[in-house]
Amino acid sequence: MKRSMIKWLAAGAGLAVWMMAGTVPVQASNAEDSVSVQQAADAQEEEPQEADAQEEAESIAEEFTDISDAEGLLEMRRNPAGAYRLTADIDLSGFEWTPFAFQGTLDGQGYSILNLTVNETGQSLEETFDGNMTVYDTVFSGLFDEMKGAAVSNLHLLNLRIDVETDKPCFIGGFAGYMENSSIEGCSVQGILQLRAFDRMFGVGGIIGYGCGAISDTSADVTLVCIDTDAANRDEQFMGGVCAAGYPDIKGCNIRIAGFDSDHGYVHDGGLVGMYMFYPKGTKYYGSIKDNFVEGKITFFEDNKNRRAYCNGFIGEIMNWDFENGRNKDQFVRDEVFKYDVDLLPHACENPAMKEEVTAPGCDFGYTTYTCETCGYTQTDHYTLKVHDYEWTITLEPTLEKEGLRSAVCRNCGAEAQEVIPRLTPPPTPEITPEPESDEGDALENTSVDSAAQLPREPEVSKVLILLLSVIIAGSAIALTAVIVRQGRKK
Repeated sequence: MKRSMIKWLAAGAGLAVWMMAGTVPVQASNAEDSVSVQQAADAQEEEPQEADAQEEAESIAEEFTDISDAEGLLEMRRNPAGAYRLTADIDLSGFEWTPFAFQGTLDGQGYSILNLTVNETGQSLEETFDGNMTVYDTVFSGLFDEMKGAAVSNLHLLNLRIDVETDKPCFIGGFAGYMENSSIEGCSVQGILQLRAFDRMFGVGGIIGYGCGAISDTSADVTLVCIDTDAANRDEQFMGGVCAAGYPDIKGCNIRIAGFDSDHGYVHDGGLVGMYMFYPKGTKYYGSIKDNFVEGKITFFEDNKNRRAYCNGFIGEIMNWDFENGRNKDQFVRDEVFKYDVDLLPHACENPAMKEEVTAPGCDFGYTTYTCETCGYTQTDHYTLKVHDYEWTITLEPTLEKEGLRSAVCRNCGAEAQEVIPRLTPPPTPEITPEPESDEGDALENTSVDSAAQLPREPEVSKVLILLLSVIIAGSAIALTAVIVRQGRKK
């Protein structure tokens, strides 16, 4: 009896071990619920590469705020000291633009701002100086009214239209009316800038109006118009293809200028700078103007008996000669007229009859050409965005936590583009609908169906069997103990 009981218990324990050994691996070998050691190692090798790319993208994103539309440009005024980067060409047709002071960084990345129209000055007020060091409280206009400690690069202003009229001292320029300790590099401006002024000090510049700083590798194809609306008083007037007045360093710039200056005071006009001067009085500096090219003509009158009539291919009047000057070339025409009662304008036809010709966009911008059939004057306007045939490739997959990135190349011209892919949206959490309670009769009829539906899954079966075998082993141990006790008593 004792031996048979022991054998029976041993067999039960062996059965338990066999069932446990056969049950547990079922859960561990499930391919859907586990990852092999090799797969885990491969995943660890891939993670650093994806992490590096993601960290680089995050670093760039933290440094710059990307701008891809007109609303993004308008938002810059909320943080004028920020760092910004264009990610697309932007058409500002129909948007009102008020210039503001900029102290940040703007990288155009080779993109263009189209059809920017400015009809007012900004709120900035700065002191400007004429050649006699007379001080004027002056207002400004341009893309920005002033740039201080700012940097603009690789940005193109296409079809810029500035048309300002004021009774205050004023300077206007394509990128800024006033610049101080700032830089403009690798940019371009094409458009018409016009100022009607009624005070003692004013000027128009193709790139900046007044100031100092560095302007390099930048081009201007501009029509500049400056009209003195106060014939009774003498003024100081300035015009330049790069800068109207000041002492900026100018290197590697290409200027095409058509200037029209109607002045009843003192004219200071130049293909690059209207007046080159250090300010305020006592300023020590050694500047640089080299490797520039000027092409065009300035037509002007100076209605003044005490005439100056400064107008030259590079600099109208030089007040300070402390600058490096070399390898500058020009094809410039000085055109002075002596009829003072009619303002000089690019198109002064009395009976204009304009013919329109539309050039559709493709890999280049579209635009409309207007030609006067009476006098032959031609200008372009109403530019439209390029239309590329892009082929897109995902370069960084988005996740629930991180944005992705996709890149494109135009099949026709090879132009490249990038777009951020939004983070993935997590799937909605399913709603658990409680089952309706059934009456006792239905419960009895569906007992077999309910029992089948409630069968435990494999892991749960393993737990039940282990528990059952543990109970059997425990019961057997108790029974064996009772048998041994009885045998002892009989003896």
